[in-house]
Amino acid sequence: MRVLFAALAITLSVGGSAVASPCDTDTGTRSTAAFIECARAATDRYHDRAAAVLDGYRRIGRDFPAMGEHWIRVGLVFDGQFDASRPEILSYVLVNGTPQLLGVAYAMPLLRGEQPPDGPGGQDAWHDHSRTVDDETLLPLHHMHGTAQGGARLAMMHAWIWSPNPDGMFAADNWAIPYIRLGLTPPAAANASVAKALSFATGGRDYVELAIDVASRSTAVEKQRVKDAMDRAQAETESIVRDSPRGALGDVHTARLAAVWTSMWSAVDDALSAEARDRVARLPLR
Repeated sequence: MRVLFAALAITLSVGGSAVASPCDTDTGTRSTAAFIECARAATDRYHDRAAAVLDGYRRIGRDFPAMGEHWIRVGLVFDGQFDASRPEILSYVLVNGTPQLLGVAYAMPLLRGEQPPDGPGGQDAWHDHSRTVDDETLLPLHHMHGTAQGGARLAMMHAWIWSPNPDGMFAADNWAIPYIRLGLTPPAAANASVAKALSFATGGRDYVELAIDVASRSTAVEKQRVKDAMDRAQAETESIVRDSPRGALGDVHTARLAAVWTSMWSAVDDALSAEARDRVARLPLR
């Protein structure tokens, strides 16, 4: 029996050294390609969201038009590690009612005087949260790069390892998501205005309306005017999507969607007072 166990141990040892793991290299020195390969290998099983739930991931916050749902594993947030193979957050979106894994995010609690690691995207890939996920995303200055002089905060870096992102692998927002939700192929250089208009066909309108309400602090009359503008934009967007070719958008359709987005914001601006309009002008989703 001892001989059998010894032989098995030798076999496993030889087998383990024969095939290098994509996660063998230290995260801090790993190239971007190796980092992505490692993250993909480690999260491939989470395409089945049930596997993520079994491993302790739970949804937090709302579904965002350009980020989807955040599923967080709290125990990893406080382990003090930045490890490509152990993302603290998984990003899912629903496509035809089925959860689809599009990316991951890494989160590190930081105190005054501390900075996040460079990682594959560099310091600019990290943004800071110091309030709730909802508050941070709704406030005009959501994606802020903190400093070591700031107070306690949660630094976060997104990595869209399972989906394209016109703004880059490590950008916080991914405006390919409205296309993906609708079963459309995202263009390599997606027009953000088109994508934002498309989000109105997949539930994104509620987020935009809430963001405007929070930023503008508008009156009841102004709220109704904003709602009317959004009703028109949603109806036009849904009509364009229905009329578009299956699987892709033509130039005519993208031009119409961009015009819908521009016209909606003109109507929103006209609906608000000068003070409210100035506050809304700073929203990053415009």
